[in-house]
Amino acid sequence: MFNEMSIHKKNLINNIKQVKFENPNSKVCAMVKANAYGVGVKEVVQILEPYVDYFGVACFFEAQMLKKTTNKKILIVGALEFGDIDETFSYSCSSLQDVEYLISLKKQLNVHLKVNTGMNRFGFKNIKSFKKALNLISHSMLNIEGIFTHFATCDEFVNEQTKRFKRFIRIVNDFGYFPIIHADNSSVNEKYNHYFDMVRIGFNLYNKSDGWFLPIVEIKSNIVQIHKVKKNELVGYNYRCVADKNMKIAIVPIGYADGFSLQCIGFNLLVKGVECKVLNVCMDCFMLDVSKVNIKKGEEIYLLNKFNSLTKYSKHIGISEYEVMSRFSQLRCKRVVI
Repeated sequence: MFNEMSIHKKNLINNIKQVKFENPNSKVCAMVKANAYGVGVKEVVQILEPYVDYFGVACFFEAQMLKKTTNKKILIVGALEFGDIDETFSYSCSSLQDVEYLISLKKQLNVHLKVNTGMNRFGFKNIKSFKKALNLISHSMLNIEGIFTHFATCDEFVNEQTKRFKRFIRIVNDFGYFPIIHADNSSVNEKYNHYFDMVRIGFNLYNKSDGWFLPIVEIKSNIVQIHKVKKNELVGYNYRCVADKNMKIAIVPIGYADGFSLQCIGFNLLVKGVECKVLNVCMDCFMLDVSKVNIKKGEEIYLLNKFNSLTKYSKHIGISEYEVMSRFSQLRCKRVVI
């Protein structure tokens, strides 16, 4: 196979141990949604399993896939999907309607009540509705396993969200429930310590090269063809690139179907210490100007490493590092744990 993603086990263990060190009295929920942020959920879960209490996913489909890989508790943090229920999972309840539906099933289910403290994505926002839900739960088979919120920023607005969240926690406690309390996003977890019962950690586990956290992924491919192109010749589809001089181009078998989007046109990939410009991108490959590099067919090049970082892609494309890595989730490749 031409393409390979290397997952550095030592770095991933370093990252999860750092989270546990900073939060010594908290449970840990490792978020592995979206194929572990593009890294590879099967490989990541096998490495992290000894170090975490929960794995978090976005939807029922991901939970079903994950169940085949781990015996740890699985928390679905996304919207409740009516009709898709497995009693071994823990479910996020974001509304009175969610609670009413789960009660109607007459099953013993673990629920985590989601509170909307300002992100305005999922969660209870109305106190009256929240109290009604708690009252219904108190006469049902549901178990309130947790209460949680999600931070929208990592600046001072976190303090406002925390203040709102604590109001809901007090209400839950007043009803006689003392569930697992968790509230995070990866950046907030790094900057603040709220001393809650559980930490939810996602992106920082995988490819944040900053402070104590180490990037765990490298992506490499192979040059599958070399062409000499004359000035004014086309390179790829639709006149996106017309050679402005005679040049040597390399074809790399990764395209927008693999998450290497058209937005990468113009990106300077460092190859053998030389900046080489991406000239065009097709579904299954891209074209690279290697006029200044001594390189031949069959040689390896790195698309993602310490020189061609997520930060570098993010700045070029104008999207977050999260989204860049999530796009690589589509990569048709061999995943190797090192």
